[in-house]
Amino acid sequence: MNMQGTELHMFPVVCRTYQQPDETLNQRVIESMEGYPSQQSNFPEGVITSRPDLHKVEEGPITELRQFFWDCLAEYRYAYKLYCDALEISSMWFNYAPAGSGFGHPLHRHPMSYLSAVYYLTPGAPTFFDDPVTPRTYDTLDVFQGDKMDCEWGINEKFDAQENKLILFPSWLRHYSGRQLDNYDRWTISFNVFPCGSVNVGPFEMPQLKVSIE
Repeated sequence: MNMQGTELHMFPVVCRTYQQPDETLNQRVIESMEGYPSQQSNFPEGVITSRPDLHKVEEGPITELRQFFWDCLAEYRYAYKLYCDALEISSMWFNYAPAGSGFGHPLHRHPMSYLSAVYYLTPGAPTFFDDPVTPRTYDTLDVFQGDKMDCEWGINEKFDAQENKLILFPSWLRHYSGRQLDNYDRWTISFNVFPCGSVNVGPFEMPQLKVSIE
């Protein structure tokens, strides 16, 4: 009998992207960040990271960008019919890698969050998302697949740093950025998200949890 199997790819990861429409906003945001508290982080990688309270700034162009983020989160909650009153930003910060610095983010995740995001104020080195399934094979027998040392879908997915692009992804998904070797600065804004209000309403219309973000 000539038997042929069919591949079944399980455990997909759902991410969502958005495009910010104002072509002038990013530069205004970058200029407004001058002097905002920041320091080198992610040692030894060296990316300069701001204090994570940008979501609380009450004036300037960052408020326009934050409104765009809020609109995207409202659309996300509606698109996936999430059982919560809102998706709120719990922390937000900028990342800055100077031109030709070779700075990048190491592999990491964002614990204590539901969603995380990267917004690209400029082009630059891409973001890589680590395959959540591949690490499960590291301590087991591995048989190489001919010339496919990495499967065609790869051990990670590359997301190019496109100006005005926002990506929302599960906070547990490990990711890192390439090193900034281009002759221009790489600027991004990152934020974490938590479900708020009544979460997972059950019997007698009682939620399993009530959450507020300070």
